[in-house]
Amino acid sequence: MSRIGLALSGGGIKGIAHLGVLQYLTELGIKPNVIAGTSAGSLVGVFYSSGFRPEEILKIGKTENFFNYSNLFVRSGGLFSPDIFEKITKKYITHDNLELLQIPTYVTATDLTNAKLHVFSTGSLSTAVKASCCVPLVFHPVFHEGVYLSDGGILNNFPTDIIENKCDKIIGINVNAINKMEGKMGYKRMIERTLHISFNNSIDSKMNKCDVYIEPPNMGNYGIFEFKKIDEIYQIGYNHAQNLKSQLINLIEK
Repeated sequence: MSRIGLALSGGGIKGIAHLGVLQYLTELGIKPNVIAGTSAGSLVGVFYSSGFRPEEILKIGKTENFFNYSNLFVRSGGLFSPDIFEKITKKYITHDNLELLQIPTYVTATDLTNAKLHVFSTGSLSTAVKASCCVPLVFHPVFHEGVYLSDGGILNNFPTDIIENKCDKIIGINVNAINKMEGKMGYKRMIERTLHISFNNSIDSKMNKCDVYIEPPNMGNYGIFEFKKIDEIYQIGYNHAQNLKSQLINLIEK
């Protein structure tokens, strides 16, 4: 049987769509052998690899207010602290070691000090997730082992390339699709729009690495921190995955 790799993009609260897709993959009996995740994708990835079911992760997301401004506190410099992501993982996952996950998981972050990609595959999973989810211009960078780390989406928001040599087939889920912006642009919206464009700049080449490419529709209509739409976003992911049933079945039957 083919080894399945799963690539999960970043996208803030839109990462909840990953859970809807994973719910349907679970119903089809499809379980990945390796996962690569960026930002919100890393948060979903480590919880899933720890043995949590998609609906359980959704419940945790609601309880802990994933990517909700009201759940953040300001650190010096006017930026939010990313410590919330570390606290959440430590609260629910009984260990803090990437090597102990049930599914090998790779987490991307951006090394701001040396201007290069940093990929976590060993060590503290809470640190890896905190760094990967550290959205630029919103969260204060994470200082780790002598360097400053920020959101992996700056350099690799759709990490198919991280696992392409570690599996036979890749399912890629991109929740950061962009569309034409309507309406006025305030400061918060300007930041989100800038990030959407930046994070989406290399998607075309990454799509070609996927055996099944999943892009839930209308994700461009949601903001990174639009927490109130969490159930709606989950359902969009689930419904769209259902539409790809034949592709997904063919993937595991070949």
